[in-house]
Amino acid sequence: MPGFVDEVGQGVVRGWYVADDGRQSRACQSVVISVNGEERFCALCQDARPDVVEAGITREGNVGFLAPLALQVGDLVRVRALESGQLLGGGLAVVMPPGAEDGFLTARTSAELPAFRSLLQPLRPHLTINAFRPLFGHRGKLSALCIDTPAGRRVVHVQRPVRNALWLERLHRRVLEPSGIAAPSLEAVLVHGETVSLVVEHIEGQALDGFTGDNEQAFRDTLAAALRLPSVRWVTGMGGDRRGRRAFGKLISGVCLAALKRQRWRELRLLLGMARTVHRLPRVFSHGDLHPQNVLIESRTGRPVFIDWDHADRLPVGFDLSRLLMSVPPVLAERWIDDSPEAGMGRGTQASRACRLGWLILTYFAHAQRSPDFHATEEAAYLRQRFIELSGRSNHKPKMMSQSR
Repeated sequence: MPGFVDEVGQGVVRGWYVADDGRQSRACQSVVISVNGEERFCALCQDARPDVVEAGITREGNVGFLAPLALQVGDLVRVRALESGQLLGGGLAVVMPPGAEDGFLTARTSAELPAFRSLLQPLRPHLTINAFRPLFGHRGKLSALCIDTPAGRRVVHVQRPVRNALWLERLHRRVLEPSGIAAPSLEAVLVHGETVSLVVEHIEGQALDGFTGDNEQAFRDTLAAALRLPSVRWVTGMGGDRRGRRAFGKLISGVCLAALKRQRWRELRLLLGMARTVHRLPRVFSHGDLHPQNVLIESRTGRPVFIDWDHADRLPVGFDLSRLLMSVPPVLAERWIDDSPEAGMGRGTQASRACRLGWLILTYFAHAQRSPDFHATEEAAYLRQRFIELSGRSNHKPKMMSQSR
């Protein structure tokens, strides 16, 4: 997380930003602030933020920014790094009225605001909306609304392309629900001409977020649930947008190409060996984008619930674990995988070996995609050594058969 937006109010936008290596350069870092899609302000990150230093994020204290801006209730504010264009964590927000600490806007006063009018208008013939809260995807897109109705709260994924929405309906009805996967139930499909809105169950809970040590049990419970996904049977004829498959291909090719451009020949040889191995692993049912923000820990039961299934597909075993456990030290993550009895994976079995191979290879690629110098870290050395040990146990590819069809 390179930065965070702490406050968005009617007169100010405040937060902090540091470069990915945790250090500010001599030339001060900057952020660009957009309002309703229009760039309005460029702020220097030069204010003292001792709290960011105390959190161990950076050694340099002058990383804060403060932008005085005249904003109105309902304005969509976006904050990104000037140099990289990367959206800051929490970098997309709505200016809320006083007293709306829970993030909900009343329909009576806010439904006609330009940012929301086009989203709410098609829902009104189907739903009685008392209040609503905008929900943003991890790439900063306003993709859903949590709405408060007389019958309770619902989440509406708004204005999806027809093909994508109908595929998600089939996924819920034919795969997730029959298999008892922990996911919000699909309650209604609302067609609005060329777009479709999906109404799903509202889960009261908090996102899993990154690993801190204090949330180890939540991570282990989520891991156990994720290890059950490969046993889910993929229904013949599901088709789909293949988003997960494209993301997998882009990850592999992008990291290999980056090593080639930097002329890191030894690293490239390793990456090609890893790519060859992971392509031979069984393809199993996968969530496809199982980062911690797509896991809700239910407040009442502590149960992990998986949301945002757009990338679901048949992918190499271990793909979901690599996304889920990115923030967990690899030594600890592998120990958890070994200790888990889910999916019949006892330590030393071919199923366990294939799962760990997929996890460690795709974890290596995911870290290398984020950080060009990952190969020089202790975590990279551990993953390389484990790859050599696991892949060198036999000269043939793993024979565990996928349970997906």
